[in-house]
Amino acid sequence: MATYELGWINEQAKQNSKDFIMHCEQYYIEQVERVAQQLVNHRKQKPIILLCGPSSSGKTTTADRLCRAIKKIGVKSDIISMDDYYLSRDSYEVPWDDENGVYDFESPLCMDLPLLHEHLKNLTEGKEIAVPTFDFSKKERTNKVKQLSLSDDGMVIIEGIHSFNDMLMGGLEQRASGVYISIASSLNTGEGILSPDQLRFCRRAVRDAKFRNASVEITIKQWKSVKRGERIYIDPYKGFANCIIDSYLPYETLIFMDILRNELEEKETELRNAGLSQICDVEKLFGFIDYKSYMPESSVLHEFIG
Repeated sequence: MATYELGWINEQAKQNSKDFIMHCEQYYIEQVERVAQQLVNHRKQKPIILLCGPSSSGKTTTADRLCRAIKKIGVKSDIISMDDYYLSRDSYEVPWDDENGVYDFESPLCMDLPLLHEHLKNLTEGKEIAVPTFDFSKKERTNKVKQLSLSDDGMVIIEGIHSFNDMLMGGLEQRASGVYISIASSLNTGEGILSPDQLRFCRRAVRDAKFRNASVEITIKQWKSVKRGERIYIDPYKGFANCIIDSYLPYETLIFMDILRNELEEKETELRNAGLSQICDVEKLFGFIDYKSYMPESSVLHEFIG
């Protein structure tokens, strides 16, 4: 959607970090609220919202903010995260990515497809379902469930990397609107361009280390397979989207680079082998931003840094 200049970002952070952060956050909120109104306008024909996006696009937070925005309009709304339908890691044979020599954790076969299909069918028939919960730190399903049903005048948001995939939806998409969420912006550092997927890598590296018990080294090793998964499992279905949200906040990469700097310097060879050379070449160009006092509780960045 846009290409931001790192020099401008560094200067904004230096001059008035509070106003800069608020401006970035407001743009994201305005996108969500505008999409929420469009979805509500069509809720009679399409009460289901399919929220799709690649890894570290901010699906979880955006689903929550979209749900809140819909409720603010006066319409009941609930959320189903497809991540909660992942199978416990030790209960099945994880598919193998021959192209990159790693496990294919992006595959829909890592999910409990029979249960998901049953729940989606029951949901459209007005029946109550018991949505499971998956613990990513332990890589297993918990005993906790959430009771959920689709009321006559309500809406439900189904979010996940496979939410547009017709193999999983089984006709559900006929009663649904599609929302695609991702980083759509890029960053001009003056010495090269950081693409949207490279900016998402920074998000994922921090999140996985903090919340998913996976080191930066593991995230780097898995990155080519993540990109392969997007090419196979997400890109063919992007045309289903009725609305697009760019979740990039221009100040965010200052935070992620500060957190990752030492790790990036130590893992330069691995980063280059993973197709992330540009990050190595420009990481020292990023300035500092005082964000902890100014980043709102509703920020999508809490999904990655807590």
